[in-house]
Amino acid sequence: MSDSVAITSGKGGVGKTTVSVNLSIAFQKLQNKVLLLDTDLGMANSHVLLGVNPTNNLSSVINGNKKISEIVVKTDYGIELVSGGSATSDLLNLENKKRFRVLNEIDDYLKNYEKVKLIVDVAAGAEDNTVVFANACGRIVVIIVGEPTSFVDSYSLIKTIYQKSSFKNFCILVNQVENSKIGKDLFKRFEIITSKFLDVKLHYVGSLNNSKKVKDSIINRKPLIITDPNSDISFSFKKIASEILKTPQNEWGGLSFSLGKKKRA
Repeated sequence: MSDSVAITSGKGGVGKTTVSVNLSIAFQKLQNKVLLLDTDLGMANSHVLLGVNPTNNLSSVINGNKKISEIVVKTDYGIELVSGGSATSDLLNLENKKRFRVLNEIDDYLKNYEKVKLIVDVAAGAEDNTVVFANACGRIVVIIVGEPTSFVDSYSLIKTIYQKSSFKNFCILVNQVENSKIGKDLFKRFEIITSKFLDVKLHYVGSLNNSKKVKDSIINRKPLIITDPNSDISFSFKKIASEILKTPQNEWGGLSFSLGKKKRA
């Protein structure tokens, strides 16, 4: 299985894209090559935060009109991006053949690299697209916030992924908190609920505080980890990236991002 990380959430509005972009740059600082794949086909907007305007996106690959190599965009921040498509019904309800095409295209593009980190921005919720692309990754990061709906929807997401793949390891990132103690307490509450009903292992990888700087970075279309690398929240992104790498990868016999015997970082 590839060294790939899916970043998802049970519900929208929890800062998933901001986390995906900043974590991708944090991972890039740990190794040379990072590819961010935006498969949030309904709300694909990683390119907005990265300040790029791709002429082609994942929909062209899904429809067989382009290769991944033709739509990869190099950013000013050291990472590469494959932008997602627009919110059309043919993208939101893909047949498996088209999902397989995406995975195979990604593998073909990355097979010549010895060390590469693949970050997959996966749509929120427990729809088929979300589950397939999350299951294809070695690690799954689920973002939660301190709201009952976030707990309920994140539990449902983990339950669905577990039932489809028997994955037991899930990284939990708590976003939009006042301080790290609250983040840890929210994780513990969510862990108690989840472990009561599911045979899974939740790994706490950290929390991110509420910050006006994050909102400003979105407006300015520049990742915070670049514009203010010495801030507390930028440090948190770097620490979370390191913590994710310490967690065990899931393995299964189904479809996954894989480069055969190539070693992933």
